[in-house]
Amino acid sequence: MRVALFFDGKNHMKDLRRTAEDTWLDHGALARWTVEHVGGTHLVAAYYYTGVPHPSDEGADRRALSDLLEELEKRPGFFVRRFNRRATTRSCPHCHQHISYTEEKMVDTSLVAEVIQLAVRDAFDVAVLFSGDLDLAPALTAVHALGKQAWIATFGDHGLSRSLVRTAWSRIDLLAHIDEFRHQGIGEITAPVGHADDDTVDREMLRELGRAESHFTAGGGFVGAHYFLHRWKGHGIPDSPDLRRQAVQRLMSTGMIETYTVDGKTALRVTPDEDTATVHLGADEETVEIRVTEAVRRLRTKLKE
Repeated sequence: MRVALFFDGKNHMKDLRRTAEDTWLDHGALARWTVEHVGGTHLVAAYYYTGVPHPSDEGADRRALSDLLEELEKRPGFFVRRFNRRATTRSCPHCHQHISYTEEKMVDTSLVAEVIQLAVRDAFDVAVLFSGDLDLAPALTAVHALGKQAWIATFGDHGLSRSLVRTAWSRIDLLAHIDEFRHQGIGEITAPVGHADDDTVDREMLRELGRAESHFTAGGGFVGAHYFLHRWKGHGIPDSPDLRRQAVQRLMSTGMIETYTVDGKTALRVTPDEDTATVHLGADEETVEIRVTEAVRRLRTKLKE
């Protein structure tokens, strides 16, 4: 059976952050797993609908979303539908001050319209909508009326409309299967035995992490581990996230860099030039402080050259 995926981007990512915090998805793996889970034979296409930030929105959020959308568009069969967020104001009923903010417009209605159009054109046999928003119910009803299946996929029950569940052919709890399509954490893959070229890679990774720190801390931010491994556009470092992860693990094992937590997210930084370093041990956030030996200090100096 032919399967088409439809992502309500804002609700999809909001629910992920609410339920799985610092977990990052491999959307390619998610697409493959979903097709198999619903009994499909191949993916027709995956459509990702989202509002894009207004110039008045915070810069960090703009960059993060832009990088995500760029990553999705590079995947075969993925198509991003962008809708400009609109600036609006309202009056606070308590203080009577005007509050300015931005909001998404036309995202849900455009998603519903395209689902129905593709169903009428017989473009798929099964549609999976990644959202728990009741506004999408008309799409499910129309798909079923055309003799096709319409599933919904959400992270747990938070924000899930019970009426939508009753309308859907079936529902997938992504949270129960998240290990099938999440990116692995820094501590989950053991770096292989080093090769001759590893010193060069590690040296460049260390330099790029320092550059990333300067870039983000200047605005009061931090270097997210997932961002650095998957999205940071550096010079002379591997494109592969797995190769970057292995280099990070090697540098962590020698005390050159360390992880720490900011608002529940794992961040990376070059280890301060002190006599101790903090090493992150895993998902339980356990850390130990180790004394940096003279050998490690020499290695640090060598890699920074």
